[in-house]
Amino acid sequence: MQPIRWVLAEDHEDSMEIIKYFINEMPDFQLIGTCTNGDDLVDLVMRLKPDLVLTDINMPKKNGMQAVKECLFFHPALKLIFLTGFDQFAIEAFEISAVDYLVKPIEKERLQWALEKAKTILQFEKGQLAAEDHCIHMLHLKEQNSTQYIPLSDIYFIEKAGKKCLVYTTNEIYETSEPMNKIINRLDDTFYQAHRSNIINLSKITQIMPQNETYVVLFENYDKQASLSKLRINEVRERMQG
Repeated sequence: MQPIRWVLAEDHEDSMEIIKYFINEMPDFQLIGTCTNGDDLVDLVMRLKPDLVLTDINMPKKNGMQAVKECLFFHPALKLIFLTGFDQFAIEAFEISAVDYLVKPIEKERLQWALEKAKTILQFEKGQLAAEDHCIHMLHLKEQNSTQYIPLSDIYFIEKAGKKCLVYTTNEIYETSEPMNKIINRLDDTFYQAHRSNIINLSKITQIMPQNETYVVLFENYDKQASLSKLRINEVRERMQG
């Protein structure tokens, strides 16, 4: 595949150098421009048409959120990863289909995971990843005019919560208004509807424990628990053994 062309907007020199150092280890990514404020970010995107922008939010002249919203008007295919010291903009970021939202200090593995996710999305959209492969490896959730892509390998379980569904992943909990019966059709065979309100990733289960009239499912290195119906315990065990 062609290198992913990306630009970086960051007004702290130390942070910029660290991020560049982390990404320089990834040969599929080509840095084509840097800037230190939102106005220059808009200008860079307009001139260079990158595939991906990594941006801070709190910057001079125009903040990163305002800048990327302007960029999306003339470059709607642009992919976004936010790198910021503030967590209060996360919901707004995912409303505009950001690939990810990382809170500083940035960890190398966390950043590289976000970049791999961006690469998979771009490969699919550019026709470099077969549609059937995309369906196997990614869950897409449609919300109004945006689509969120989530790697299946990051999902622990999905929970119905009122009129919404919550998707519990390695680093985020995604909320969607899509019904569970539509979501399950986009998942592969590692997922099973173990309860009327839960779909679980069988490959991530470490323990199943009885609790009152039902069971709870525990996952490796994850503090959330899912529910397992007493009527479905045998089928879950069979599928995990098979």
